[in-house]
Amino acid sequence: MADLHVDFLGKRLAGPVVAASGTFGFGPEYAGIEDLRVLGGISGKGLTLHGQPGNEGERLYETPSGLMNSIGLQNPGVQHFIDHELPAMRRCGTTVWANLGGHTIDENVEGVMMLCAAGVDFIELNISCPNVKQGGLAFGIRAADASEVVSAVRKVCNVPLIVKLSPQAESIPEMCKAVEAAGADAISLCNTFQACAIDLEKRRPVFN
Repeated sequence: MADLHVDFLGKRLAGPVVAASGTFGFGPEYAGIEDLRVLGGISGKGLTLHGQPGNEGERLYETPSGLMNSIGLQNPGVQHFIDHELPAMRRCGTTVWANLGGHTIDENVEGVMMLCAAGVDFIELNISCPNVKQGGLAFGIRAADASEVVSAVRKVCNVPLIVKLSPQAESIPEMCKAVEAAGADAISLCNTFQACAIDLEKRRPVFN
């Protein structure tokens, strides 16, 4: 067998494939299907400091060429993840990537501190969360806003920090430069692309 080990940000990964956040649960759900030890890591379902119920109504919509979703960042919250999901993720035998978003800079900072203290291997910072202090505009739209939250998180993050970009950013090149200058070790491409499906019978969008 070929040696697929990868050295990434000072850590040794079993392979170059990492299960993307939101596609793989927290990992153990797939333990009976595949040997998870061959993965480079598992990026868990996106977390927020406090749990969220997610969006109401239809959440998944199949298209001829893919799947649209409107989940709304449903998650159990950081502390619940640490207490109930993280131990099982560790037993998967690969690196643990915690995907975190927050609605304020303070929420991002507090969540990162808790996750680092709990011993995750990587932080994947989701800057697509709406910034409540900016009227709901996501941190990932304007480079200056992204720089501010990444800089604050960097001060308390003692593991590799990966920033997950939004395709809705005003300028992807400027966003990359801004988060790198603010202390990101790497970038992740990328968060959800916007889409809309119309229910022709009801004459309204499928998603609420």
